[in-house]
Formats: sequence, structure tokens, C-alpha cells
Amino acid sequence: MLVKRLIYALGAVWLALFVSAFLGLQVTEPAGSEFARSLNRMVSFLTWHGGALVVAAVLALITRLALARGVEKIRLIGFLPLAVSVFLVVSLIAIIGYRVLVAPSFG
Repeated sequence: MLVKRLIYALGAVWLALFVSAFLGLQVTEPAGSEFARSLNRMVSFLTWHGGALVVAAVLALITRLALARGVEKIRLIGFLPLAVSVFLVVSLIAIIGYRVLVAPSFG
């Protein structure tokens, strides 16, 4: 039962960090010159999301160990944060790759 509470608590911490990443995009004012404008917003987003990714990885590891011990009904809350975080990072890398490698060919 203690492991289940730990998994739910880590899931709540992940959710708070994940939401904070998006709130940081809205709250942070863009600063810098024309070239570097809004990079501080991206740094804020990546910092919050990096923390969420670390918590999601720890959560998935604890969930895997708990499942091996026979704890039930924690698979979704244990592995979904890692899946969402990895999907977001891969999507961000794909968008940046598209903008850097493909988009200049059309303009």
C-alpha cells in the first residue's frame, strides 16, 4: 500500500511539473534581440519539462518494481507520464529538425 501511495504522489509531482512547463510559456516574457527572442521561454519550458521527465523515469522504474512484487492497478499511472514526456521530447526534436533542415528548402 505504501508503494501505491508513492506512485500516486510521484504522479502528482509529475503532473505539477508538466503543467508548470506550459504555464511558464505563458508567464515568461520574451526577451533578447531579434535572433534570440523568446529563447528564455524555451529554456524555461525545457527546464520544467526536464524535471518532469526525470520524475517520470523514476516513477516508471518504481512502477516496474512494484508490478514485479505483485501490486495491481498502477500500470497506467506509472507508465503514462513517461510515455507522454518522451512523446513531447521526440515531437519537439522533430519540429526543430523540420524547421532547421526542411523548411529552409521551401523558402
